[in-house]
Amino acid sequence: MMKLLPQYSNSWQYQLAALLSLALPFASAHAETLKDPTQPPAVFNGNFTSEAIATGPVLQSVMLGSNYKAAIINGNKVLLGQKYEQATLIKLNEHEAVLRYPDKTTVTLTMDYAIEKNLVKATTTVKQTTKLK
Repeated sequence: MMKLLPQYSNSWQYQLAALLSLALPFASAHAETLKDPTQPPAVFNGNFTSEAIATGPVLQSVMLGSNYKAAIINGNKVLLGQKYEQATLIKLNEHEAVLRYPDKTTVTLTMDYAIEKNLVKATTTVKQTTKLK
């Protein structure tokens, strides 16, 4: 019988490669399952529990400018000081909006995902030109 790789048959590299090739399929079986971010929310598929559905207003976005402050609540744009249903938007920052109802109770809506904001300092570039002679 002819050996295919006689120079590697007794080496530890060959034995290690054979061991790893046998262990590799088992390692992938224990891998963490990640949620596909391109899939629609479970509410569209019908695969949801009653806990997954928000029962009240949901803060979806915040827009802050020097003269313009607004929030998107359940798909509706609400300016600071304006009403959303029966409540008035009384406070707004980057992460939360506060609604006050006619009975003076307040509800704080927060973004349900983390947003990391990095301020970038503007740089000026100086273009140097040289005359070709």
